[in-house]
Amino acid sequence: MNTVDEGLRTLAARGFRFQHLTDKDGHVAVLVGSYGWPEFYDRIHIHGETEAAAARAVLASRPGADEVVWTYEGDALSTIQALLELPKPHEPGAPRLARRAPLGLWLPGTGQAPFDHTL
Repeated sequence: MNTVDEGLRTLAARGFRFQHLTDKDGHVAVLVGSYGWPEFYDRIHIHGETEAAAARAVLASRPGADEVVWTYEGDALSTIQALLELPKPHEPGAPRLARRAPLGLWLPGTGQAPFDHTL
């Protein structure tokens, strides 16, 4: 994988679903991808080629829970690569220790805004 586009196609081929979130002017502010597992879900947020974050989050049994077992931040290409290399939840070496999600990572149901609407 040599480009962000190749990485996005690979994630889509693995079942990731993507949506564009826009700012108040209608410009794409972030590309969000997600994939669900029985007890977890993987997310990637791409703000541009030089800024991205990914996480494997714990499916919440309670509203507002924002726990992750793995996070990565970097440029878009390295973040995609890290997510592609992450073992499936049931595989050896898969992260399992839950901790609070980083503040900059929006997870559904946490009450945090997905991005700053004042962009």
